[in-house]
Amino acid sequence: MRGIVLGFFLICVTIAISISCRAQELPRRGFLGIKLENLTDDTRRVMGIGDVKGVLISGIIPNSTASEAGFRQGDVLLSINGMPVSSPSEAIAMVGGLKGGEPFRYELLRDKKKIDTSALLKSFPEEHYPDLDVLYSAVNSVAGTQRIIITKPKNKRRMPVVMFIGGIGCYSLDYALDTSVSEIQLLNLLARAGYMCVRVEKPGIGDGAKNCKPCNSISFMQELDGYVQATLALKKRDDVDSNAIFIFGHSMGGVMAPLVAQKTNIKGIITYGTIGSNFLEYLMKTRRTVAQAYDMSPEETDDYIKEFCECAGYYFVDKMTTAEAAQKDTNCRDYLSVFDDRSRAYNDEMYALNIPALWKPFGGKTLLLWGESDFISSRDDQQIIASTINYYHKGNAEFVTVKNADHGMHIAASFQEAHASPGPYNPEVGKTVLAWLQKQ
Repeated sequence: MRGIVLGFFLICVTIAISISCRAQELPRRGFLGIKLENLTDDTRRVMGIGDVKGVLISGIIPNSTASEAGFRQGDVLLSINGMPVSSPSEAIAMVGGLKGGEPFRYELLRDKKKIDTSALLKSFPEEHYPDLDVLYSAVNSVAGTQRIIITKPKNKRRMPVVMFIGGIGCYSLDYALDTSVSEIQLLNLLARAGYMCVRVEKPGIGDGAKNCKPCNSISFMQELDGYVQATLALKKRDDVDSNAIFIFGHSMGGVMAPLVAQKTNIKGIITYGTIGSNFLEYLMKTRRTVAQAYDMSPEETDDYIKEFCECAGYYFVDKMTTAEAAQKDTNCRDYLSVFDDRSRAYNDEMYALNIPALWKPFGGKTLLLWGESDFISSRDDQQIIASTINYYHKGNAEFVTVKNADHGMHIAASFQEAHASPGPYNPEVGKTVLAWLQKQ
């Protein structure tokens, strides 16, 4: 598991974009720059620190507040501004309201000795490329103010747009600390080919943490509104060809895409590893590929699929909580934990969708991509969407598989490799997308 990188608000970044003034005034968060882990009993015993409460600093990000202030890997963070810290999530909640550009006090335990001192917060880094402009703006939605990150060619007007919508998790698309990730590699390829590429952060994520409802509390339709408002705002920009807006929907983003299209006028949709059937059917199909990725035996696979689908039925059909389902089958707690990362309203609204019906009204072109080593999504689901689109709009959908690509667009030769040791970004994904876009 990657450590948690803490960030704080620092300065207001205002970009000249045709979005309301209130939305423009979203500050770039500050950057403490530490990776945290829970302090376990075993760790306390090895360190000889008894029952000390705090969080273990497992890494320091270079050029951050922490690195300049002298934080060290192996330190234990005890308090921030006099408030005790006992878990990474508690630390994040504690510092979320702090303003950047001012000193904050912190207490560390190092070599069994306490250090009580202060430091100034630095700004969270921004992406910079010699041949591309990167703009940080924002948009207002029903959930609050959300960050928009735009990457575009320099000195070009009236560009086509590719707007990226991510998967189900509450994760950030602000990757200034690691531009090698698949999303950045894909979008930068398209930007260098002449497209404005747009990332919309989920509500409550990244710079919008204190300006939005938390991501894990909003509904499916509330999240959808952010992508709709971002699309409408993009259409007002002078440097955007409003008749050439495409959406790239990754995983659950591919379910969001046709819904955005129903509320805006976009030219085309690209999906990668999305869902095309009712959610219980999707779960049944992909539990088999998950079992393959984990090298389960045939009898283990059969038990796993049966138990998982029974648990999903308790949750989605019988409307039980994870805890209630676990009373019927203890395995349900592990199987259903992923759904607890989102709200009950999100999951219920998502489950209620008739996904083929979402695609019926869309008259634009669609490219459906599936990595042949993607065990998280189903090849069959991509084919269902393609068949649905072509049933109502003959010839509008194209289904393409990408060899040696997993769900995260990484290089992987099999389901097993995708699970155990996927490689870096697979550039064939971007090449396939760009070739399709250039034909539209």
